[in-house]
Amino acid sequence: MTTQNDTEYEETIEDLEESDFVEDKFDVGEDTGQDDSVIWSRFGEGELPPLPKMAAVNRAATAGVEVGLPPEFATALAHAAVNPSELRTLLRRPTRVNIAGGVIEAIDLDLYVPGLVPLPTNNRTMEKRVYPAAGAEGQAGPLTGPRSAPGKTTTLWIEGEDVSHVQDETERARDYILASNNLRESIAARGIAMPVNVVFFELRHRDGQPPMPLLGTADGSSRITNAQKVLGLTNQTTHYHYPTNRDDYRRSIGAISGADPSALRPLARRRLMRQRNALITPARVFLRFTPTREGYDYARAVNAFVGMLHVDPPRPWSQTGKLEAMAEAVLDVLRSAEVLDDPVHDYLAGLLTPEQAAAEGLPVERDEQAAFVLAVLLREHHRDLVNRGIQDVTAQKSVGPGRRTDVIAELALRATRSSAATLGTTDPERKRAERMRAPYLRCARLARYATVEWKVTSRSPQKLLEAALEELRVDSASSHSDPALWVNRLELAAVAQYHLTAWGALGREAMSDTEADKRGPQQILEAMLAGEQGLRLLAQAIIDGRAGTHPRRVTENGDYQGGLRDKYGRWEEDPAGKPMPIEDAWLRYEIYPTGAVLPRPVTPPNETPRMKATRLKGQITQYVEQINLDVDELTSVEEVQGGPLLDKEGWAQPNELLSQLMYVHSQISYWARVAERQMPRANG
Repeated sequence: MTTQNDTEYEETIEDLEESDFVEDKFDVGEDTGQDDSVIWSRFGEGELPPLPKMAAVNRAATAGVEVGLPPEFATALAHAAVNPSELRTLLRRPTRVNIAGGVIEAIDLDLYVPGLVPLPTNNRTMEKRVYPAAGAEGQAGPLTGPRSAPGKTTTLWIEGEDVSHVQDETERARDYILASNNLRESIAARGIAMPVNVVFFELRHRDGQPPMPLLGTADGSSRITNAQKVLGLTNQTTHYHYPTNRDDYRRSIGAISGADPSALRPLARRRLMRQRNALITPARVFLRFTPTREGYDYARAVNAFVGMLHVDPPRPWSQTGKLEAMAEAVLDVLRSAEVLDDPVHDYLAGLLTPEQAAAEGLPVERDEQAAFVLAVLLREHHRDLVNRGIQDVTAQKSVGPGRRTDVIAELALRATRSSAATLGTTDPERKRAERMRAPYLRCARLARYATVEWKVTSRSPQKLLEAALEELRVDSASSHSDPALWVNRLELAAVAQYHLTAWGALGREAMSDTEADKRGPQQILEAMLAGEQGLRLLAQAIIDGRAGTHPRRVTENGDYQGGLRDKYGRWEEDPAGKPMPIEDAWLRYEIYPTGAVLPRPVTPPNETPRMKATRLKGQITQYVEQINLDVDELTSVEEVQGGPLLDKEGWAQPNELLSQLMYVHSQISYWARVAERQMPRANG
């Protein structure tokens, strides 16, 4: 059914000039009902800067070449500059910015948003990338880079298989940013207030297509993506059309900057005001990088700079995105230090397909692949290099063992997360991959992983169990501790923890203030390594996990333990029953107890999913209310001499707690947005 507003929209499209650039490019957005006069924007009712004349653009491009910029860089920058005359002046006196490993020469000026692209390898999207290691059909993997030549340089490069591959990956990143960091209405109403950081890069293609010279936002990709959404721009237009057709590019800008808002009808005027606000952004353009420390190149320095902005507050990425960014920096450092050869580096980075990994003699089983990452990167003699990579992208002066291990464990799950990203949101395998992350990261904190030189040998679970049992026997008979008597058990544990965490057989510790067991899963894993039954359980977890079934309980003799479920769904031993699954509560309170009280079952019989969700939301509300009360009380605790105790002593190293709170905040905020989207449907 056609409404009055629909008819008015069709009619007012004709009120704008350059109609060829209106179709499929201008996004009307929602009519908020606000009066335009109360919306702050950078330019408001005033005139936008006029579209620069080509003579001025050409002079600015020549000035860029004269100060040592590549012609492609100088041309792209001259066309993007709102004021080419100002650009010529700034090029002669750039600002020097000290960053990790060197010095950046930079200038600050306004740029046209259609002349920019979000950096296709934006770390914010890391958790949604699909790497070749996943072995997913029809997936070419992420784009390579950014990379740079060593020494003093102006240029980064990013590489894809072909144009189609680049478009697929840029569209994936765009969709993720628009869904997870929606700034569209804010930018449409007010424009981009804070500068974006811009670099010059070449978008290369392995199939021989010519590279595209582009200006990309190393920081500010969310702002540019949302602004281009307001402008109705597509990735194909910004990445491939405008750089090769400057006439179309200039006409699209002129259609907005040259239009008269007062001559338009209300709906067209509102649309134009939104586009005006999104058209121009303040920017800091990185012109040239000069290294001052050995081992740093331009790409590593830019990654470090962006990481400093996003890995720690105030503008954080997701927890997975932050750890992935640190993992990338770690791999860069290890590559620079020539610790890893190219095949192993690419394998650790998830850039080898299973077939390529097999050809290099590297593990292809997903559990062994993850264990291989732990075995290589947790080694003590790599610790300083790993720390250096993490420090590159954080503001931390030192790196604790928890942070270091979390980064490595996150990298270990890269192939698994990539595979899960290709599945539907309700797919059981995807749910297992999402559920295993937190306990897997904690299992990786098993101290022996980092103090013993062990490796992944790709032996069968039975062969590995036999070696581990013999190792346990010799170790038990020995009068002194020998690290060499742990290599088989650690390999068994590292491979098995993949399946135990995926199926929920090992979970994270209890967080509430109760008498429940608060040991981390790594401590349960340590206990399992000390006895024969624990080793057999680990081997059984590998066998069952690879078969796609929940790991089953076995005795010290290797026999299955049968049982039946009670009315609450808990297992009770019964030789006549079927093999019982390994469960976190069973390991904690029956096999490896510490005296902690087993929590009473909180899920009553016949509870529906909606009833369970309501109950859990109520519990979370109570916990948050209690946290608020405790924090309020904590602020009033006074020391003996008077004055707030924590104002004097502070709270040392709350990073883990803050990360958990930020994750909870992010998840609940997401659900709140889902509810808001569903509300109009329910009301309609």
